[in-house]
Amino acid sequence: MFYEIKLKVEKENSKGEMKEVVEHFITDVGLFAEAEAKGLEQYVGCDVISITRSNVVEIVNEKEEGKPFYKATLIDIFIDDNGNEKETKYYNLVCAKDITEANRLMQEHMRQGLNDMRLDAIQKTKIIDLI
Repeated sequence: MFYEIKLKVEKENSKGEMKEVVEHFITDVGLFAEAEAKGLEQYVGCDVISITRSNVVEIVNEKEEGKPFYKATLIDIFIDDNGNEKETKYYNLVCAKDITEANRLMQEHMRQGLNDMRLDAIQKTKIIDLI
């Protein structure tokens, strides 16, 4: 299960001043306590300010330096027992240099057995790394 972690850390800005910033990470662990431990390993003296169970079900590719994560929304449309059309949303993370590359990578990923789903949206996230 994926958890999203927000850490408050002190970083030096471009003017050489120390400033508190919030950094976002994602981790694949079984328990909140494990997610907290992973967060605390990132920086000495950081504060874990938030841990939430993520709605991300899959990370499509490896994180590459200098490329952000994008969150892709996939929709599965099905007919329920009463004959009504229903939608289920699934979320994937993809690392790409821009939205065009993210779209291309998601289209390739979907050709590997997700043909019955529709790519509904792609948006840049604040998540900076998988830990």
